[in-house]
Amino acid sequence: MMPQLDFWAVGAFLAVMALLATLRQSLPFAAAQRAGGVIGFLTSPIWLVPLILAMAGVIGLMLTGAVSPWPPQAQAEFAGQFGAWAGITGFILVVVVDLWLVWTPSMVARRFVGPDGFDAIKVLPLFNLIFGFAFIAILLFVVR
Repeated sequence: MMPQLDFWAVGAFLAVMALLATLRQSLPFAAAQRAGGVIGFLTSPIWLVPLILAMAGVIGLMLTGAVSPWPPQAQAEFAGQFGAWAGITGFILVVVVDLWLVWTPSMVARRFVGPDGFDAIKVLPLFNLIFGFAFIAILLFVVR
């Protein structure tokens, strides 16, 4: 009999890949360089595709108070309900969602703006941090 593949283990793998792709998008020096081979595969933006659905789900769970935006708490909540792999998946997904809330969008915008528009968005990372952390604070202290 073949061992059964755990759905949450697959989720953890996809979450790790989304985290690697997110980190590449979040670090200005990393996104600007062409990566090939194994590094290019591991940090490819294609790994962000499953994140589109996962991010919407995680933010929805955060808004309802079902999951904490604090990764260790989210890990405990997922693990307590669904098992160890679910806890790992929840932890990584919350880290990725938090990065997309507080930092990554401003780095992506800075990379795609032309030289003429750079002055217009130079404070975008600050606004991203302020509004991202404000949203997380609301989730932590008002929703919960």
